[in-house]
Amino acid sequence: MDPSSYKDVVNTRGFKYHYYHVPARDQHPTIVFVHGFPNTSRDWRRVIPFFEQKGYGIIAPDMLGYRGTDKPTDYNAYQFSLLTKDIVDILDVEGVKQAVAVGHDWGAFIVSRLANFYPERFLAYATLCVPYVLPDPNYTYEGYVKKFEDLLGFNAIEYWDFFTQEGAAKLMEDKIESFMCTLFPIPDRSSGERKKTFTVKNAVQLALQNNYRSPLPEYMTETEQQHFIETFRKGGFAAPLSYYKIMVNEGRRGDDAAIPEERRVPPVSTPLFFGAALRDSICHPDWGRTEMRGEAFKDHNVTIREFDGNHWILLDADTVGEVNRELGIWIENVVLPSVGGSA
Repeated sequence: MDPSSYKDVVNTRGFKYHYYHVPARDQHPTIVFVHGFPNTSRDWRRVIPFFEQKGYGIIAPDMLGYRGTDKPTDYNAYQFSLLTKDIVDILDVEGVKQAVAVGHDWGAFIVSRLANFYPERFLAYATLCVPYVLPDPNYTYEGYVKKFEDLLGFNAIEYWDFFTQEGAAKLMEDKIESFMCTLFPIPDRSSGERKKTFTVKNAVQLALQNNYRSPLPEYMTETEQQHFIETFRKGGFAAPLSYYKIMVNEGRRGDDAAIPEERRVPPVSTPLFFGAALRDSICHPDWGRTEMRGEAFKDHNVTIREFDGNHWILLDADTVGEVNRELGIWIENVVLPSVGGSA
């Protein structure tokens, strides 16, 4: 990713966004890549070149709270209706009328809301690790926990309690090397490390307090480790943790209630893609399969692909090539024909 392709824009609500942009060539559509926690646009570094060299336009923002973008700490600034408008503002600046949206982790949640609030601006939606998240006007945090417990037999979001506590951001910053080790385990066949840490009460907090260390995977080179440490020591974790706070404090509910029933899911003609990570013990593939094969999408054109990796399938050299290939096939063979185009 060429550093000279980054731009800054102040959007309609006054926040500065930093984003990567390459114009489309040869009638290819633009792809919007939306990252999750705790990531930046840089986390698409093994994905974007694959599509850029084919001629696709690229827009990859540092989302609100991250790296070169503004970092408000009031969690109400992270309403999904507002975050989606921020992305559409960038499309408007770049003169992109319609795009393909691809999201990972929290980015998948945001992509889901792009479908609810701005369906006329997007040709298709792809989510990775996290499935399309249906609006729920009756959302409660307790109900969300129970959903995972009933489906998976454990609370996959136990760590949210720590992430939303006073002092969590400072502990992450003070113990950033330990936090990095909890986030990026070496991929194994059982996916046990992240589950032991993130789904057990107080386990993340204790790991940081005890200076937890473990080997890091190949994609966390010395350069990438330094980039991660410098990014979050400079910008902090207070703003990124707002994505969790708005969920725990049930700020999501009003947004979801404002979505009309006819926009609860994308138009039936809009292609959907879900990429499941088979070794992801937090964003468990059973959750994704259940959602995407559910009643809400029975009439949709849904493509589901499974990748033999953990949550970081975009970074891991053993999985990212397959992710790129399957996304590329889907866009060329499903998305473009659905809108009368070809690559």
